[in-house]
Amino acid sequence: MKELSDYLLAIRTAGSPPGPPGVKTVDVTPEDDTGDITAAAIAGLRRSGLTPADFRSRAIFMAPDDPICLVPYAMLCGFAGRRIDAYAGDTVMEFSRLDPQGHAFPDAGRPSGHLMWAQAGGPNTPDAVGMPTVRLAPGTPRLATPETVTVIRYAARLRMVPPPATRDVLAMFLLIAAIRRRSDDRFAYLSTGTEPAPVIKDDPTQGIDLEKIRRAAVDHRRQQRAARRSAEVVDRVPVSAHEQRIAQANRADIAQVLTRLGSTADPAGRWHCPRPIRHANNDGNPSLILYGDNRVRCQRCDTEKIGPVRLIIDALGLTPDEAAALIADSTRTLGPRVV
Repeated sequence: MKELSDYLLAIRTAGSPPGPPGVKTVDVTPEDDTGDITAAAIAGLRRSGLTPADFRSRAIFMAPDDPICLVPYAMLCGFAGRRIDAYAGDTVMEFSRLDPQGHAFPDAGRPSGHLMWAQAGGPNTPDAVGMPTVRLAPGTPRLATPETVTVIRYAARLRMVPPPATRDVLAMFLLIAAIRRRSDDRFAYLSTGTEPAPVIKDDPTQGIDLEKIRRAAVDHRRQQRAARRSAEVVDRVPVSAHEQRIAQANRADIAQVLTRLGSTADPAGRWHCPRPIRHANNDGNPSLILYGDNRVRCQRCDTEKIGPVRLIIDALGLTPDEAAALIADSTRTLGPRVV
């Protein structure tokens, strides 16, 4: 089971617990309420500076103790293009490993008539006026009856009544999303407890439209990628002798650089990090992985894979020129791994 320290990016919103020490933390709190919750959420995402590339790292959402946490979470799922893990109720919830086979949950068959609206909630959810209501027991997704799955899967619009605990809110939301998913996601509405009855086809008063928020985040991601593709192309600049020295140093065997730094590998091929002071146990359990492209990444110290020059810069506090010179002088010991 993962710990908070295993993540490289923590994402907060209003009311979230603080990010874990040593982990990059980003705030996506929506702008002040302007009456449009979707626009406010996307404005907070835009202001945060997050890019799709940030989600190549292990990211976790620090959920506030409020069902409204589904608004930023649905937005982040849309922007990341995948489920991200969450921290709620003092527990890491590994949603990135969510079973994607929700479509395989057996149902009782397609309803005979068109089901415009339905409601889903926990065991104590009261019946809704003007729409069928189904109930899910928190933590027991496999016990959803075929009749319950039918309503969740085939309702054109589904309103979710959140259970009391934030952990159960997130778990129920993703279970419902898995059942409703077809070629793409179809997120539910989030009930605010003030919905009127009866309902009409496109009734904006039936809660918060999480699917609309997800799609807005998907559009924002596409806009960012389109902007990068349309970047101006400039003339090639000759590589200077200084940059050539650094490039040559980066072609040095990084395993040899690690050895010169005093690091060793275990039988499984994991190396001790040459920055042990940053680890609670001096990296007694090796956490650095060596990749085939001559780069490494420590699960604790690095947000991405790095080459020989950056490794020495970070481990010894040197400039790029000094690091390149040390690598070039293969007779010099870079220093033992201090623990």
